[in-house]
Amino acid sequence: MERLTNSVLKRLPGDVQVPGERPQTTGVLHLGAGAFHRAHQAVYTDDTDWGITVAAPRSREVIDALADQDGLFSVATLGPDGASMRVVGAIADTVHIASEHERAVDLVAAETTHVVTLTVTEKAYRDPAGVPGLLAAGLARRAARGGPPLTILCCDNLPDNGKSTRASVEPLLDPVTRAWAEEHVTFPSSMVDRIVPASTQATYERALGELGVTDLAAVEAEPFTQWVIEDDFAGPRPGWDATYTHDVAGWERLKLRTLNGVHSTLAYLGALADIETISETLALPGAEEYARWLIAEQIAPSFTPPDGKDTVAYGEGVLERFHNPGIRHRCLQIAMDGSQKLPQRLFATIHDLAEAHVDLDLIALPLAAWTRFCGGRSDDGAELPLDDPLKDVIRQSLTAAGGNPAARIDAILGLHQIVPETVADNHQLRRAAAKWLRELDRHGVATTLEHL
Repeated sequence: MERLTNSVLKRLPGDVQVPGERPQTTGVLHLGAGAFHRAHQAVYTDDTDWGITVAAPRSREVIDALADQDGLFSVATLGPDGASMRVVGAIADTVHIASEHERAVDLVAAETTHVVTLTVTEKAYRDPAGVPGLLAAGLARRAARGGPPLTILCCDNLPDNGKSTRASVEPLLDPVTRAWAEEHVTFPSSMVDRIVPASTQATYERALGELGVTDLAAVEAEPFTQWVIEDDFAGPRPGWDATYTHDVAGWERLKLRTLNGVHSTLAYLGALADIETISETLALPGAEEYARWLIAEQIAPSFTPPDGKDTVAYGEGVLERFHNPGIRHRCLQIAMDGSQKLPQRLFATIHDLAEAHVDLDLIALPLAAWTRFCGGRSDDGAELPLDDPLKDVIRQSLTAAGGNPAARIDAILGLHQIVPETVADNHQLRRAAAKWLRELDRHGVATTLEHL
């Protein structure tokens, strides 16, 4: 079957949006070739005269597909009333970091690279031999060449993600490079938002049906998209149609706690109830009511939103997006890497609520659901995969705790590499989470939610 390439663009159906002329140079180096980047930052860049070199840390499946397709791929925007299709042409080149490490370092150092963006998941910033090491090596080479200023822009779901990225890179810099970087490199924070499920065979079949050619880099996404960026660029800035601000923190908390926090909560509840997607989980009796209570009574009191934003109203928009039947965002996909995600999606909220002396009963349920999920069995006894870098530590702790709900909660809260001590030592939280875990053990998710 013919592939999506430049030679077929003029033959695509008339209702498919296609890219115009592409730039001769890229300007942006992006680390991480996942579906989210292709449906978010690459689309924003496609609306500018800049281009992207995409660097894949390990797997080369996506970049090989892109290389075979002249960098082209399609984005299917799935709304409640149907889908629209767009071909994106912003990707000008690809690099495989694992097998082309020197070339990747040279791209960080290249004077034609003005912005490095990242979507490498939360856990990647903790491995100094990985992405932080690559950035440090590239900066050292750039400094030695007397290169131009560089902006390193994190797009991962981390609080103060610019500062987090800087903190992962700076300890790896030699004194000369660090001094140069202080003058020539910035690490602005950003908040990115678009629901992008992992691509499946159905994604590729949809692309084939709409385009008439094969697209093995196709992605699907919801209509909503947002990008808030700290306006702190060291050099040239692409013409992204984003929101630029000098205070991203409020936007980060709004999204991490209200969207991502509720997303993770529903993912663990849905997986335990043997439900495949978030939209189907919301259809459980009591699930949507619980999500609304969680947003209004626990998330909203935990922080101050950006000027002009109301957390409860934002939460209503989030639930409407979760209901979109066109987006089949699988619970097990969202449930991955809980040890890396929950510190900012759940435990930060609990910490701030405890500081404000707010009752923690409702927000203890997600903790109980994650604890039961980590046990590895759904309410019907099906095996649940624990895809987490701390899988062995978590499972060992739960095994040692035995079947007692309070002991299992204590085991999870005792994992201080995941749970802050201020949260772990909260007796009200421990009691409430043990109560919810007992309910989930006895009755399952569906009955527990229905009788809230």
